[in-house]
Amino acid sequence: MNPTPERGGAEDVNFLGDIPVDVVIELGRRRMVLKEIASLDVDDIVELDQPMDRPLDLVVGGRVLARGELVMVGERVALRVTELVGRGQEQS
Repeated sequence: MNPTPERGGAEDVNFLGDIPVDVVIELGRRRMVLKEIASLDVDDIVELDQPMDRPLDLVVGGRVLARGELVMVGERVALRVTELVGRGQEQS
């Protein structure tokens, strides 16, 4: 039996570019206790930790890859990228 020879190089990872991943656009966060969540009702307002004028984070796999601003594209909400963030910066 002959072992499969080891391969390396960029050719072996090119297929990774076609793998779908979930992209999250994070508006902000808020810590709440369960009783606050249980008592939420229609028209309640949940304040987040981010100011309105702060760029939103584009997050993939728990890492911030870009930041941007909300825009409308037809009837859909979209993100206009205004800043690329170094790969490897952990989401805070």
